[in-house]
Amino acid sequence: MCANSRGFSARGSAALAWRASGRSRLLQPRQSHAGQENSQSQEAKASQKAEELALWQELVPALPEGARLLWRILDNLGQFKRVLAEFGGLSLRIPAALPPANHPLRRRLGAGCLAKLVAALGGTELYVPSCQGVLCRLRQREIISAFSRAASKGQSSVSAVAMLAGRYGLSDRRIWQILKTSPQVPKGAEALRCLAEDRASQA
Repeated sequence: MCANSRGFSARGSAALAWRASGRSRLLQPRQSHAGQENSQSQEAKASQKAEELALWQELVPALPEGARLLWRILDNLGQFKRVLAEFGGLSLRIPAALPPANHPLRRRLGAGCLAKLVAALGGTELYVPSCQGVLCRLRQREIISAFSRAASKGQSSVSAVAMLAGRYGLSDRRIWQILKTSPQVPKGAEALRCLAEDRASQA
């Protein structure tokens, strides 16, 4: 190989190395940015889970005894919500021993959740409350608030009641009855409504 060829080869190698280095530097900020977005997304999800847990912790003391019992036994928000969503308003027969993997109850609740129920309540029957009382009081409060907003905008009482009756599928008479009450809604009740809405959407 002649001297000029060796010089060209060296210069070409240097140019390739420089371009590779430049390409690497260009890619680094993008990778870093993607990593930051992923980290922020994880932080946001963790924050949402913490907020949801706090809501349920406030709400559980106001729920029926059956729900409070499940909360203590499961000690896991996801499992607790699953039992309420799957069996709320129904009696649940707990097997005396953990059934095989293809058992319908195990498929619906998961092995971990069912194992806790078997350990604590195996061989018994548990009524899983629907917690409709809390949802009813929450709806009543919303109706009263909506009526107040409508009245503050100049809407007549009769017109506002008719509007709310149509919105909530209730009679005018029932709306008037609700407006005379002062429902006590427990803290965290919004968490239960979210669960009910999720359940309805999956039905």
